[in-house]
Amino acid sequence: MSSPAPALPSDQLLDRLLALLERLYRDTADYRARRDEAQCWYDRGYADGMRAALAALGHGAALAARPLPEIEPLAPTERVTPWGRAHAHGVEVGGRETRDVLGGV
Repeated sequence: MSSPAPALPSDQLLDRLLALLERLYRDTADYRARRDEAQCWYDRGYADGMRAALAALGHGAALAARPLPEIEPLAPTERVTPWGRAHAHGVEVGGRETRDVLGGV
């Protein structure tokens, strides 16, 4: 059985999370035009959830230093669609997993 990987220092972990966040936003830049791709909407929601969790955990300055797009709230009519529900689920999971990852840091 292999031993667990050593924990990353908090600054390296934050840098990796921010790089992932930027990549998710870049990869989902056209998500509103891709209503037939729920995964794209989920990924955008995941990024939005990560961003909210990072801000809530006190990393607002690190977020402000990145070229991130504005968060676009979903219209009430979008929230009930399959792609809107995928986005909402992404927000929930992205936030929770970001808090889990940074919980010990």
